[in-house]
Amino acid sequence: MYVSIKGNVKEVFDAALKSAALAALCDSIREAVDANKNFSTKKADKVAIVLTASASVSADDKAKPTSLKASIAIDGLLTGGTSQAFKASGNGSIDGLNLKKLDRDVADLIDSVVAELMKNRVVPQMLKMSP
Repeated sequence: MYVSIKGNVKEVFDAALKSAALAALCDSIREAVDANKNFSTKKADKVAIVLTASASVSADDKAKPTSLKASIAIDGLLTGGTSQAFKASGNGSIDGLNLKKLDRDVADLIDSVVAELMKNRVVPQMLKMSP
């Protein structure tokens, strides 16, 4: 079944990190979807699941952060058939940051939260929606 992904970063403590956060969010979801043989992000179909994800990343200190916290929400909607929907959310944190590579730390944090969320909540719900 085709899966469409829409991502958005609601809040990030440094605007320069917004594109890295968005890329990490969408790429992590895409990888989890494509890893399941029942779903694909590549071939569009009339019946599809639309995943709409949002992320927020905050820091303990915006100037010199020592820890980050991420909150991720993913809403799923089955289209083209009997409408079904679900919501899932999760969060995580990371300490011991590399100030020279904050973009990588933000991406790694989002990736870990999304991977857990997809594995434990989103993909099982998607499997229940399959026609």
